[in-house]
Amino acid sequence: MNSFWIANARAKGPGFGMFTPTHFLFLDILAIIAIFIIRLYLKYINKRDKIRKYVAVTIVSLEIIKDIFLIVTGQFDYGDLPFHLCGMGIFIILGDAFIENKTTKELMYALTLWGAVAAILTPDWVTNAAINIFVWQSFLIHTLMITYVLMRLIAKDYQPQWKALWRSAVFVAIMLPLCMVLNHAWGTNFWFLETPVPGSPLEPIHQIFGNFYLLGLIVVLIIAWILLYTPWAIIQAKKTHKTSV
Repeated sequence: MNSFWIANARAKGPGFGMFTPTHFLFLDILAIIAIFIIRLYLKYINKRDKIRKYVAVTIVSLEIIKDIFLIVTGQFDYGDLPFHLCGMGIFIILGDAFIENKTTKELMYALTLWGAVAAILTPDWVTNAAINIFVWQSFLIHTLMITYVLMRLIAKDYQPQWKALWRSAVFVAIMLPLCMVLNHAWGTNFWFLETPVPGSPLEPIHQIFGNFYLLGLIVVLIIAWILLYTPWAIIQAKKTHKTSV
């Protein structure tokens, strides 16, 4: 069997590179897929519930298939367990598709969406060859995660609430220490708390804060949340003002 079928998830080499023509080609193809699904979701109003479930189940299925493939090829290790932010996001989306609630909605916007965006823009699987099942699955999984959240936002299924941001803060407060413990015990890099992906936005944070890298991540997250929720807070304030006039 050739490299087309045997995905080497631990490949170290030039790969397809970050922000290369191949990377941009991937992004273009993924954007087309996302737009197609979002248009379907907006068009078929009466089938939105089913579409959400189809997308969520597809994401989980792709992740399970990938893990089975890694196990069969002897490449699965602790780092492949779903403790990365996007790994957790898979189950947040699955929960939202079948039992939606305020917590899943806020977590999807505050963490899952932007984590997945960062993943496909600065993927840590760039050292693999472009013709590689692992690469394709990773890109597709993250794209579907982005698609799921965007289709819900664009369809106005819900609106992020800054007053509910505490839910995401509690989630981070619980999971951050857990990931730190797992990283120490297993030698993993969940949430990229140990080292950032080279070329990613996390790299300059590591360079600036040095030994206080973790503190830097928290500061940047707070700033990001302020930027992400301010527009929604303004929209909500305008709505409240109109109803009170």
